[in-house]
Amino acid sequence: MDYKYTTTFEACINACEISDDSFISKASLDNLESLIPQGIDYKQNIDLIGVSFNAAVVNMFNKNGDGMDTETALAFTKNFLHKPTNIEHNKQKIVGHIASAGFSDYSTNEILDAENLKGETQPFNIALGAVVYRSANKDFVDLIERSADPNDSYYQKISTSWEVGFTDYDIALGSTNLNNAKIISDPKQIEELKSYLKVYGGTGKTKDGLDIFRLIKGKIYPLGIGFTASPAANVKGIYMRDSEPSDTIIVDKRDKIPKKVSQSQIVDVTTKKKITMELENVISELKTLLIEKKFSEEAVASMTSTFTEAIKQKDEQYRSDIELAKSEKEVIAREHNELKNSVDSVKSQLVEALDKIQSFEANQKAQELIASFNERMDVIDQMYALEDSDREFLALELKTLELTEEAFASFQNKLSILWKSKDKETKVAFEAEIQARINAEVEKRIQKISVASTEKEAGENEENDVSTEEILDNVESSEAGISSSNEQSSRETQSLREKFSGAFKRENITIS
Repeated sequence: MDYKYTTTFEACINACEISDDSFISKASLDNLESLIPQGIDYKQNIDLIGVSFNAAVVNMFNKNGDGMDTETALAFTKNFLHKPTNIEHNKQKIVGHIASAGFSDYSTNEILDAENLKGETQPFNIALGAVVYRSANKDFVDLIERSADPNDSYYQKISTSWEVGFTDYDIALGSTNLNNAKIISDPKQIEELKSYLKVYGGTGKTKDGLDIFRLIKGKIYPLGIGFTASPAANVKGIYMRDSEPSDTIIVDKRDKIPKKVSQSQIVDVTTKKKITMELENVISELKTLLIEKKFSEEAVASMTSTFTEAIKQKDEQYRSDIELAKSEKEVIAREHNELKNSVDSVKSQLVEALDKIQSFEANQKAQELIASFNERMDVIDQMYALEDSDREFLALELKTLELTEEAFASFQNKLSILWKSKDKETKVAFEAEIQARINAEVEKRIQKISVASTEKEAGENEENDVSTEEILDNVESSEAGISSSNEQSSRETQSLREKFSGAFKRENITIS
């Protein structure tokens, strides 16, 4: 159930048979006649009684401290239809059900139009009609009937109390009439004041002596009605249909126009057939009766002929009506079957279309997955120098990865940490840096050897110091010697560079 709270609205009822000698105001109770459940022959169904009564007052708070406004009553009263009636709210003791619902004037019991009640702030009644099952509890039904007898000790001892579930409420202060009460809707104030409500163990008055009530609202769930011996409330009286047949609305299938006829005028098909079968007997008896009344044979023949012709015409019309009704029934049945076949065909086509759509969507999604997988593999393969084992790992991860850009970006961030050393750009820069260091080291070694060679030559020149004349004498030979020496030195330097470069090749160096 979705409702948070429940409440009961009690009303005294007075079961009565309406007759000329009834001391109860017949005019007042007759106004509830239209709420008696319709379409039931109470003479034939002697185990049923139809009753109607005012059940509660709108815009006025009851003795339990609860009430409802016009808007709520108009919106939810219709939901009392087909809810059970029981004894003392015992759901195991169902004695009937509610079959009609409406509204009546608070003073006169006249039935009111719901459209005219919109915005009404003065009190008016919620009126209900119900069927009570005599076979469910005969003693209880007898008690309802006794409560109609002014001379009986149980007169007006039976009351009604209908139960309502609801989801929310406001607080009303100061008056039993909603129109004169102060309404409080603030949840904080309601929480502070609710302990004074009768339903929560309060006295029904605030600490300042103000009357306090609960105005139900939200979703309203009429749950049913109970017959009880509770004290009378602000409404009372129950109307029970008398024994005369009431007017019933029927529809002529030929012209679709509703016609108002008495229940006594409704004759079923079986009865009409019986009349047709006994036509000849009726005519024969009529003829005999006329002869007994001393009519002449000529007069009897004339009247019999007239009666016979009139009856035959009606009989032909009746048979025509039967055939027309049968034909209409066949047409309706055929149209129903055609409509059913059409609906079945549409259903079949719809199922087939849904299957195709689902298959297309599955293929589309598979193609999107394959395209996304290949594209992502290419992106990552271009960024990193991968081995076969790396590609196997990558394929497994990408198969389970979501298709969103966010998911792929997050995965790339993880790879940038995990495969930092495999990044192609980073690897190229790193190799270039290592090669530069190797080249620098080679040059450093060559410079060191060159300096050492120069210092050695200088020392040898000092030991073999000769005079200026000797130098001049040997200039030519020295120049030739120097030239030869330079060429040799250049070749030696180049040779050293090649040796060192070979020793410091990148593939021979391990970085730890």
